[in-house]
Amino acid sequence: MKYYKLEITDKNGAPVVDEAGNPIGPFDTSKTPGRGLHIDFDALITGYDVVSSGTMIAIFGLPVSMLRQSVKLAGGQVNLEAGFSEGLPLANRFQHGLIFSGQIYNAYGNWIGTHQSLNLIVNPSPLLNDKGQALSITLDGKKGEKLSDVLRRALHAAFPNFTLEIDISDKLILAEDGVGVYPRLGQLAATMRSQSFAMINSDSYAGVQMVMQNKIIRIFDNTVSANAGGIMILPQELIGQPTWIGPVSVSFKCPMRADLRCGDTVELPANIISGPSSLLSVNNDRSYAVQRNTVNFTGKFLITSVRHVGQFLNPDNSNSWVTIYEAIALAK
Repeated sequence: MKYYKLEITDKNGAPVVDEAGNPIGPFDTSKTPGRGLHIDFDALITGYDVVSSGTMIAIFGLPVSMLRQSVKLAGGQVNLEAGFSEGLPLANRFQHGLIFSGQIYNAYGNWIGTHQSLNLIVNPSPLLNDKGQALSITLDGKKGEKLSDVLRRALHAAFPNFTLEIDISDKLILAEDGVGVYPRLGQLAATMRSQSFAMINSDSYAGVQMVMQNKIIRIFDNTVSANAGGIMILPQELIGQPTWIGPVSVSFKCPMRADLRCGDTVELPANIISGPSSLLSVNNDRSYAVQRNTVNFTGKFLITSVRHVGQFLNPDNSNSWVTIYEAIALAK
């Protein structure tokens, strides 16, 4: 069954209450399997050099006391867990978890006809520090240092409460002193992506990417992976066929899951068209032999983009509660 848990807290981590003193959430469908308030979101998680915006989460069916302007939510923290719980034959409850977290940039109540909702515009990165100033990242790299060491030192100073996961090539070495001040992570990500291409001049190199999500800053490229063996995608975990979207880029869709993140290596199955565990059997006279035995492509891929799309009460199970991945092929 579809599952979500939405938690809203203030800047200090305490539960938020409405004007009547009632807590706003947490909204947890595990306590009411098969039913719950309708929630709508479309969360894109990808490198900060591509996009650094957050997402909007709307929850329907709340009382007016939770929608009034006196309820101040801006600056609060949002944690959204989603996936599937026990109930459906192919649902995997071990794949649900935290898919999105961040600070509320703006919150407002909305009415469309007879439907009213609480809408939260959430930024995945911290907006301001304790002094009300934007966090700045200061690089103080020296000639000959590894880029990974320079980034680890700078990001730890700027984001002491975040976990750093850096998996990039040791060949990324500064050819000269690298110093600079970056007010936002997106500016640093764009600069590092450009500089990494200059350091490793190769057609197969994808560059350094940075992702901040769920109190974790992950920096990766396509030369090092935290799970080099690759996470196997099972045939029943795919919705539709994987599709080429670029020379070395693919897109595939799964039922909503939280266990795959940007920077992970996955392996697509080889037998989803034909075979004992196939999703589609192609055995007519007009099908080619290659189509009966293999898929369009298979192999290992590095995830570069994760998009969670959720509409809790929408009955369209092929599109309403899914995760869409974009990945690049890894050199053999």
